[in-house]
Amino acid sequence: MTSWSGGLFAIAVLAVATAAYAQRNDYPERNVTVIVPFPPGGASDITARLVTAKLAERLKQSVIVDNRGGANGAVGAVVMRQALADGYTLLGGSIGVFAINPALYKNLRYDPQKDFDLLSQLVRTPNVLVASPTFPVNSVAELIAHLKKNPGKVTFASSGTGSSDHLTAALFWQKTGTTGIHVPYKGGGPAIAEGAGGHQRQPRRSAAGRAHHGGGRRQ
Repeated sequence: MTSWSGGLFAIAVLAVATAAYAQRNDYPERNVTVIVPFPPGGASDITARLVTAKLAERLKQSVIVDNRGGANGAVGAVVMRQALADGYTLLGGSIGVFAINPALYKNLRYDPQKDFDLLSQLVRTPNVLVASPTFPVNSVAELIAHLKKNPGKVTFASSGTGSSDHLTAALFWQKTGTTGIHVPYKGGGPAIAEGAGGHQRQPRRSAAGRAHHGGGRRQ
């Protein structure tokens, strides 16, 4: 799988419901749940699992990852908003959940500024462009030339409509004067799985998701 580094970044953030109760010295007394608003296998999921493993060691309690994918993270964010604000449910979200969705959707069922308190920025990872080994290009220049010769024919897989990788692709097309067919998935894991199998000709994902699935050449 050929890959090219991208210029935009995806950010993962850990948040807790606003007005969480003041914690006692014996917190936590039971398991903590981290909601990941995307399916398993993507950058947010990988980040959450790495962080929760260390968090469990520090807290000396089990930390459970609960994947609630859909609507570019909005489904999981709503589940988080409805959870009891006691500090036992956290949200491991992305830039899409906290910054992109509010700008794209008028009837969003959560308000990232009012409903959540941000605890920490966990990672900042670059988006990268990858392609199947059978795709007939070996550089960005060759890709641009190929897209111009085949306008609106090359499919592009993203982790979802409005995701950072979707917007990165739209910016790429705008800057290069090219077009393609956007194929949104419910998360980075499914998008990469399809791309690795050759079903999508041009998947773009964050470096974390790309590294997890491995393989291929880097230009």
